[in-house]
Amino acid sequence: MKKTGSFTEEQKGYFEGVSYRGPGDPVVEAYAQPKVEFVRRHVSITRETQFLDVGCGNGIFTVPFAKLSDNVLGIDNSENLLKANPHPNVRLGDAMRLDLPDSSFDVVFEANILHHIADPEAAIREMVRVSRSHVILLEPNRYNPLMALFGLLVREERGLLKSSRGALETLLKRCGVRVSAALVTGMITQNATPEFLLPVLRLFDRQIWWGEYIILIAEKTAARTS
Repeated sequence: MKKTGSFTEEQKGYFEGVSYRGPGDPVVEAYAQPKVEFVRRHVSITRETQFLDVGCGNGIFTVPFAKLSDNVLGIDNSENLLKANPHPNVRLGDAMRLDLPDSSFDVVFEANILHHIADPEAAIREMVRVSRSHVILLEPNRYNPLMALFGLLVREERGLLKSSRGALETLLKRCGVRVSAALVTGMITQNATPEFLLPVLRLFDRQIWWGEYIILIAEKTAARTS
């Protein structure tokens, strides 16, 4: 199937047709904030931190990270999702070919895009290239029953069936970065979870091997940053 940037035409069409809850939605905030807090505990983010959100979509992580730093850039391959992103500094871009200089950001972050890309290692290598310090991955966990079912039922999400902590750690290692913090957590999905379930589902915002999401924080070695 013909590719358009990082994605096949099928995947590209999928993202141009979706409508997601925005960053101000209570469910989205309940989904995103614990993950942002985990990042804050392990990565120093100040107002001056140069922060890149790869695959920023409609801003569910761009917005909370922009509350921590004045230098957040969001990049996404979907014009549809970028139009819904309220952050002023976003632009079209390809995760596998970032039009950015080497070592131009302190922190490079992605959420839920690698399982849509045919060559996730190439995207990670680009993230490592433009990072001075940290690379952060947030991806679905195939060992969560609901995620596995979602991957089976939705063709465009089938890549998540290959997504696991071990597989992602292997990719990061091959790209020359060291995992310094990891968390498998959560039972809140930003678009499918009913708001009335939040009080119960917040109990799962902790380390559980079958949680819905994997967060990996990796650091570039001194050799790569020198």
